[in-house]
Amino acid sequence: MRFDELFKIDFTDKTEKKGSLTYLSWAWAWAEFKKVYPEATYKVNPFDGTFCSGNEKIGYMVQTWVSVGDLTYEMWLPVMDARNNTILQPKMTEINKAIMRCLTKNLAMFGLGLYIYAGEDLPENQPKATAKKIKPVTQKELKEVWKVNDVQKFIAHCELKFKLPISKWQEEHEWVREYLRQRAKETKESEGA
Repeated sequence: MRFDELFKIDFTDKTEKKGSLTYLSWAWAWAEFKKVYPEATYKVNPFDGTFCSGNEKIGYMVQTWVSVGDLTYEMWLPVMDARNNTILQPKMTEINKAIMRCLTKNLAMFGLGLYIYAGEDLPENQPKATAKKIKPVTQKELKEVWKVNDVQKFIAHCELKFKLPISKWQEEHEWVREYLRQRAKETKESEGA
């Protein structure tokens, strides 16, 4: 797979801001993805014709799958309004928008525009991550900030998981920090359980 090739595509002039979040149009995302993987396909879960799953108490979710060769990634996304609040009684246009946003997020699992999602859970007073301004992840940071005990083992794990050598993700890949944040959160939750 060409994760690093997709990750390096610069969408700076094709994204738009809505509130504090950055969005990439599904049309731009799908066009760029198909240039790299012309054989790619996607599927939307029809959920018996409703195209979403859930209820009026908790809200609704949509689901997509993107396939390239024998690799398929699945993604879920809630049906939300422009402020990212759950819609408890969505109309078909809102469901359609959620499906296309879900598809775009699904493509990010292959690397396309993934940096746009990196850091979306950072406090608002901190700058958002961009592909061009990110400091490289160092072994010192892994030890001191992220408390990684066996740095070499962790690096080997990441290189295998993301199919990308450390020399590549040292350059600009904020997604490594996003992975570390998630890993730290899961560790904290399991220790608290």
